[in-house]
Amino acid sequence: MKKPLKNPNLTLPFIFIALIVFAQSSPAQKTSDKHQAGFQTFLTKVDAAQLELQNGKVEPFKSIWSQGDDVTLSGGFGGTIEKGWKNVGERLDWVGKQFSNGTDTIERLVANTSGDLGYVVQLEHIRFKVPGQQTETTRDYRVTMIFRRESAGWRIVHRQADSQMAKQAPK
Repeated sequence: MKKPLKNPNLTLPFIFIALIVFAQSSPAQKTSDKHQAGFQTFLTKVDAAQLELQNGKVEPFKSIWSQGDDVTLSGGFGGTIEKGWKNVGERLDWVGKQFSNGTDTIERLVANTSGDLGYVVQLEHIRFKVPGQQTETTRDYRVTMIFRRESAGWRIVHRQADSQMAKQAPK
């Protein structure tokens, strides 16, 4: 014979706590953790590829871009917004020729995913030499990148960088 609970009003809170604990350890949560870990691993690859780009090696950075017609690049050197992999790839080839002896510091402000899309907002501080020149150049950028998970993994689908670091009132 079961002993009755001394205080049946305590049963409901214990069941509620047990449900919360169970929900936090559910497979859906673990999948989400794996998803986020995979995205973080990809961002580490993006950072390394950007450093290669700042040393004149463009292929590692190009290899992590989507190759679709919907990719866009609004680069830190200004100019038009490139659209489509052909145009973006050509622009990245040009960008790689502008850098040598580069180092960078990345301040990631936000990195998030939802489903097959992810984004980062960050500040980038770059030191490099223009090939053939001896003086060091610095650039500070505000950057937003959008990523899409494709069959081959995460890929960049948009990058926007600008050097508008000083706040300016409209004139």
